[in-house]
Amino acid sequence: MSLLALCLGENLKNEKEWTKEEDQILLEGRSWDPPATWGALGLRLGREPEACRSHFRFVLSKAIDTTVEGESFEQGDDFINIIYASRSVPTKEEIISKFKIDMTIWEIDRFKIKTSEGYRKDRKVEWSVRDGKVLRGEVADSGKMLIVPLYHTEIHFTKHKEVAKAKLAIADMIEDAKKYAPVYKALNYPDRPDGFLGEIDIFDIHFGRLTWEEESGGNYDIKIAKKIVLDTLERLLQQLAFYPLSKILLPIGNDFFNCDNKDNTTTRGTPQQEDTRWQKTFKAGRETLVEMIDLCQNVAPVDVLVIPGNHDQQRSYYLGDSLYSWYHACPNVTIDNRATQRKYYQYWDNLIGFTHGSEERLEKLPFLMAEEQPKLWATTKHREWHTGDKHHIKDFDLKTDEGIGMTIRILSSLAQHDAWTFNSGYKSKRAAQAFLWSQHEGLSAQFTALPPNIK
Repeated sequence: MSLLALCLGENLKNEKEWTKEEDQILLEGRSWDPPATWGALGLRLGREPEACRSHFRFVLSKAIDTTVEGESFEQGDDFINIIYASRSVPTKEEIISKFKIDMTIWEIDRFKIKTSEGYRKDRKVEWSVRDGKVLRGEVADSGKMLIVPLYHTEIHFTKHKEVAKAKLAIADMIEDAKKYAPVYKALNYPDRPDGFLGEIDIFDIHFGRLTWEEESGGNYDIKIAKKIVLDTLERLLQQLAFYPLSKILLPIGNDFFNCDNKDNTTTRGTPQQEDTRWQKTFKAGRETLVEMIDLCQNVAPVDVLVIPGNHDQQRSYYLGDSLYSWYHACPNVTIDNRATQRKYYQYWDNLIGFTHGSEERLEKLPFLMAEEQPKLWATTKHREWHTGDKHHIKDFDLKTDEGIGMTIRILSSLAQHDAWTFNSGYKSKRAAQAFLWSQHEGLSAQFTALPPNIK
């Protein structure tokens, strides 16, 4: 033992564990200009100079590691936890962008920033590189230690309460399906080799819209909407019942729902007056359509086309998927829920195109049909487009220099006017239509049903 150690006697702590405070004294002392000697540090700490030198190497290796930026990402079913170490303070938005967090699903539950100090050697490195090879390198080391601040950001995400509720709503829907256990038997329909196609168009229902008679001229909510839709459908079926039907075509969607999300806005974000919670609206809307389809399949086999609208582009797809799940084993019903915006339906010599009408220029529709469905175009004689969106009836023929003739029908809506449409002076007649198609002679008849007067 050295003379210094003998002088210190009982104050020596060489056999004891090093504390964080002592580590800090070592790092700070060696970062001075000039650095503190090992003897001076030993006197201050009550330890052997050689012990200080040896322990400093250990502390230095740990300190250098703390300057390394890093990240930790952990995700479970209902949480995401991110720990991010960096030399600058990141914003919440930067972390959300960096880790691609979908904020329509997740929300921030906790956001915390802690600081610490790391240490690194004060040195500069220069490399000479040619053609990807290092020719020479130089390292200038001052021998000093630099203190580097580090920021440890912890951000914890949980799923939106609405998303959690949606899970319950979906589970509830599944339980409904289990209770109902829809087992549909193949119905024995009459053999009608020359039968007609009955097309039933109940467009722009805006299920979920809330209106007040004093404000907009009439009341409307999900109960009234369901009553109006089913009553109108029954009357259209009665009108078609005078003809031998081989098939019923039921296009749905076309702004079946008034809103597209939990915020009660359209797909593009326009706020709407909504009757109730979106989960309840979706469930009631699905139940209404099941009743509609069941009424139709009692008359003839049913083909359902799902046409997305500008109010409910996403929700109409979810609805179509729910209906497909409900009817996938039903021999009397087919559900076409393909993601395409425009859908086409052929019945013998007839080709009918469907789109909501909010996106395309109507004069382009004939060319779109010919381009998108060249085989169906070539094998049919009678062609039409049926659209919604405008809430009023309008039929017009488009003639082109190439000799293409096409009827485009803008069909009416059953929905009650809301405050905005009423105040803007839009007073189109509320109605729904049905069309009767002959196999070879095209459109044979058209029917209209007005909504019942319900307060």
